[in-house]
Amino acid sequence: MYTSYFNLLFKNIRSIPLQTAGTDLIAHVCFGYRHLLILSYTAPMVAETLGEEAKPVALVERMLQATDVLAGNLDHDMSAAERARNIVYLLHTLTFQFNPDHLKIAANAVEEFIQPASAAAAIPARLPDICKIHAYNYYFWQDEGSLALAREILDGWIAELDGNGNGNGHWKDLSLDEALERIETLLMYSDLVDHLLYEKQIRKVFSRYSKYPGIDREVRFLTLTAQMGCFASYSRTVDKIMPNVLDGKLSAGTYENIPMTGPADPLVQAIQFHLLALYMLENH
Repeated sequence: MYTSYFNLLFKNIRSIPLQTAGTDLIAHVCFGYRHLLILSYTAPMVAETLGEEAKPVALVERMLQATDVLAGNLDHDMSAAERARNIVYLLHTLTFQFNPDHLKIAANAVEEFIQPASAAAAIPARLPDICKIHAYNYYFWQDEGSLALAREILDGWIAELDGNGNGNGHWKDLSLDEALERIETLLMYSDLVDHLLYEKQIRKVFSRYSKYPGIDREVRFLTLTAQMGCFASYSRTVDKIMPNVLDGKLSAGTYENIPMTGPADPLVQAIQFHLLALYMLENH
């Protein structure tokens, strides 16, 4: 299912000049290549239908080109929120495509960003991207101060759940997308730092929001189910979301700060490529 469209997307994605592409587009391309790389090893017959460009060597080369751009972007002027997102993207790619030069650039960017007098002071300290940067700072460089700050943010979120985390797993004043982004951050912390600390709370809030009205229109739910290791268990919801992905109907909340012009927009195609690669990986 979706193979023909994925083949077309793969062709289109390869034609995008990464050096002039935006940060979000590059990140989604990189994530899609990561899923495709794993697929090339676990289901080689699927990847072989895409030709030479889908072989591991070609995919790794393309991912390195993408992370080169993400690393280079940090030399440019951008808003604090954009810089935080770029740092998170780069650090995330480094968890599966290690490069010592990129790691050094990331280390300098993180150190500069988290300084009290930095641009980060201009954005809310409890934003998910800030928490992610602190978690990565501990994961890569064992910074205990960042670990404490990440824990402080996450503990604050847990305390804001109904019943102080002992209720049914609901944040009263958050939109669905904001809640899913918090779950995504909790899962990332669990994967990188401590998989037991918030396990009970993660399972509770994930179960609660998986039944939330409108969840079948939230493309972020696809990546969350993969992170949770329960993609197959939510196949009905996934199958309701996928047609929207193919139609380029991406939930507004998830990408509200990313300008897109329609289904033919390269960024839309990059997001589709990422999510379809994930779907194919989870179904093989």
